[in-house]
Amino acid sequence: MKNSKKYCCGILLIALLCSCGSSKQRKSADYYYDNKTSINEMRSIFDQLYSHQPLSVGFTDKSYKYYVMEVTTDSLRYIYNTHINEQQLYETVKKFQYDTAMLRKLSVLMNSNKCLWLSKSSFYINEKRETVTYLSFKSAKTDRPFVENKYYILIFLPYPITSADIKAKINNGDLVKIDELVYFMIGNGYR
Repeated sequence: MKNSKKYCCGILLIALLCSCGSSKQRKSADYYYDNKTSINEMRSIFDQLYSHQPLSVGFTDKSYKYYVMEVTTDSLRYIYNTHINEQQLYETVKKFQYDTAMLRKLSVLMNSNKCLWLSKSSFYINEKRETVTYLSFKSAKTDRPFVENKYYILIFLPYPITSADIKAKINNGDLVKIDELVYFMIGNGYR
């Protein structure tokens, strides 16, 4: 009887560990597939706004109450937050002549999809500049005390990148393939 209880507890423990170990991948993949249409709409709106003037957008809190916008010019980076100074954010939107209807629609989509941050990042592979779009969502909970927050990040490639560095990150598990041009990773910050 004692052996069968130990055996059942062992099987339950293994099943629990397996489900926890694979939940990160399923959660990000499920998030992407469940929200694919609205994610693509967000990316389309963001790309249009970005082509007008490079920017990053998101929320500074997990309640999605305070909107933040980071505008990048050749020489400066402006960061405005509705929590600190809403008027400055509006003046920046006016100064750079962003389409306010598109910004509003983007913020509504981000809120409804629980997207914390939407931006682009550039890096060099074989002396060629590559730019990817990424979005971060929902904190990845850890069960260890004193460990900083982790965030799920979806990365959208413009085309397949087959460099040795990218392949190494995939093989190490730093990047996990979800779709042909979509990967996810877990990061320390949401932006």
